[in-house]
Amino acid sequence: MARPKATPEQRAEVRRSIQRAATELYREQGLTSISARAVAKRAGVSVGTIYSYFGDLAGLGQSLWEGRVARQEDEFRQIAGQHSDPAARIEALLRAYLAFGIEQRDLYRNALMFVRPGALEKPDTQPVSDFAFPTLLKAAIEQGQAAGTVMDGDADTLAQMLWSGVHGALALPVNLDRVELKPAAEMLEETVAALMRMVKP
Repeated sequence: MARPKATPEQRAEVRRSIQRAATELYREQGLTSISARAVAKRAGVSVGTIYSYFGDLAGLGQSLWEGRVARQEDEFRQIAGQHSDPAARIEALLRAYLAFGIEQRDLYRNALMFVRPGALEKPDTQPVSDFAFPTLLKAAIEQGQAAGTVMDGDADTLAQMLWSGVHGALALPVNLDRVELKPAAEMLEETVAALMRMVKP
């Protein structure tokens, strides 16, 4: 006799139990401890169940941070809404992004600094518009260009350049920790000032 299909509630509970197991392993032993076998054993499921629910380990890892990242994206939207002047909005967003990376270091590192090993398949590409920060930057750039307070140019390209600037300020001291670099917190003011000079006409 065929096993009855799991209800949506049962599937949601299996998903949560896998995420709990991965989170516990991460807290106890670090990111390198999260293998499909270890998570499956802790969650009481098969390795195949993990892949059927999350696609791969990268998908599982990203799912652990989705809620916190969504809350941060809401914060970016709130900050953008507080500034009617486009240039002031861009500056506020850059500051907020750097503060996010500094104050929520673990979340930032795990959600946004993942370096995919060559053996892992590349995931489906998502449009940039799925992400609040670059979308808000682009809108502010376009409004600033219309007002003459932001340099001309392709708004998507400018938004990516600004995003690269703040991400690099956060990532470089971590990825190259063997090099004597200032931490991002010490570079915040200079980073924002330099990026703002770059986009002003």
